[in-house]
Amino acid sequence: MIILVTGTHNSGKSALAEELAIGTNDPVRYYLATMEVLDEAGRKRVLKHRRLREGKGFLTIERTCDVTKALSDMKDAARSVVLLECMANLVGNEMHRETSLEERSFVSRILGDIQFLAAHVHNLIVVTNTYEKDAEGYDDETRAYVRLLDLVNERLLEYADAVYRR
Repeated sequence: MIILVTGTHNSGKSALAEELAIGTNDPVRYYLATMEVLDEAGRKRVLKHRRLREGKGFLTIERTCDVTKALSDMKDAARSVVLLECMANLVGNEMHRETSLEERSFVSRILGDIQFLAAHVHNLIVVTNTYEKDAEGYDDETRAYVRLLDLVNERLLEYADAVYRR
């Protein structure tokens, strides 16, 4: 099962996703962290999320790219819930890794990774952000990122078994 939790920055998506993960009653809970920590603000955000997860039984796996490789770090993946936090980070990380960026193949590859991951775990919860598509002040790279994330999110909405909006 794929569960999508979507919304704006600081809307409570993470807390909701954690509640949903706990509610699955799967015996193993993985938190698949995709954020690449680049500065002090990032370190603080990671610490905040770790504190919020304390005592909830999550095992953390950090993968900024190639999320399917996280399966090799999981024991009994088929009986687990995986909370992927978050698609916005993953898209940004993968975008900066690409040497040539063709939208359709990029989106297909990301979605293929998500489907592969979902096929090997009991429940997959994906957290993602939404951004204003044509906000003033976006540079070309930011506009490209928002477009890619939007395309990925649209496809995730098609594949998700359940969607929660914040």
